Amino acid sequence: MIVIKASIKTEAPLSIAMPVAQGSRENAYGNFPLMARGIDEEGEKQYTAYLPATTIRGFLRRGIVLEDMKEAAENNQHYKLNQAYAELIGQDAASEQGAGDIDLVALKDTREGSPILDLFGSGLGIKSRLRVSHFIPSHNLLPDPITGARKDLDDNEETFDLIDADEKSEFFERSEANSKRARAASQLDGLQRQRRAAERKGEDTKDLVEQVAAAEALVKKYEAVMGDMKNSSRTILTHYALAAGLELEGKLVIENPKERDIGLLETGLNALSLFPILGAHSARGCGEISGTFDFIKDGALFKRITIGGFEAARVDDF
Repeated sequence: MIVIKASIKTEAPLSIAMPVAQGSRENAYGNFPLMARGIDEEGEKQYTAYLPATTIRGFLRRGIVLEDMKEAAENNQHYKLNQAYAELIGQDAASEQGAGDIDLVALKDTREGSPILDLFGSGLGIKSRLRVSHFIPSHNLLPDPITGARKDLDDNEETFDLIDADEKSEFFERSEANSKRARAASQLDGLQRQRRAAERKGEDTKDLVEQVAAAEALVKKYEAVMGDMKNSSRTILTHYALAAGLELEGKLVIENPKERDIGLLETGLNALSLFPILGAHSARGCGEISGTFDFIKDGALFKRITIGGFEAARVDDF
């Protein structure tokens, strides 16, 4: 077994938004990933933000496979769809259709023929030998809100003066409708919260349901006036992020390691070093990371890979 002790530093705020689980609502931090870690003196769970294992694992896998795909394309041996799905995404239709039927000889041949599938696994038929942990700060931390403003055309008088005069009236009509839509949307949010609270208490919600429906109709009315641009042009934008300068600790574990596994992970980590951006809102200054990955076997450090800086990874052998 090879254990890779990893430390990732947030060189910029780290913003991540996970899908909302079916039947639940987005958390108070834009669905930034949170986990319970420990309890307080009253027995209440304490939460911390974290960098999901899937974010790191997915980046490494793509970095490795894309190098292979580029080389294959240069040799006019482009990937077929099934191979791309299996190696890049880990989705194997054949294994899903034949779940429960294991051909050990075919499985061995597939592992030998595809180092990436052998290490990362695929579908229901090939078990991964690579374990990746979540990356967690040393103390419980929650994301901070980061806000920005998107301006409209008339926020710059010179720009607005240069617009076709015949279309300025259309702008004013849309702007007025947008203001009314914003007020109606705010009212709708309040009514929806009241309805949910009443439902939890088991109270009669007939009047609230009617008011919600009326508010929804009003929002749609003003959106129709706004035309194709139904989103507000002048609005406050908010996302959530872990602060820059944090150390997030985690590990990768290779079971039944093979010599070629090390080269694969070197390729993936080099790809991450050349473009060390994770998560969302990279255009707004988020996502840059750096880090070190210590490869340990039988308790001894034998390799360290240092990433970051939009440069090739540094590899030190011991």
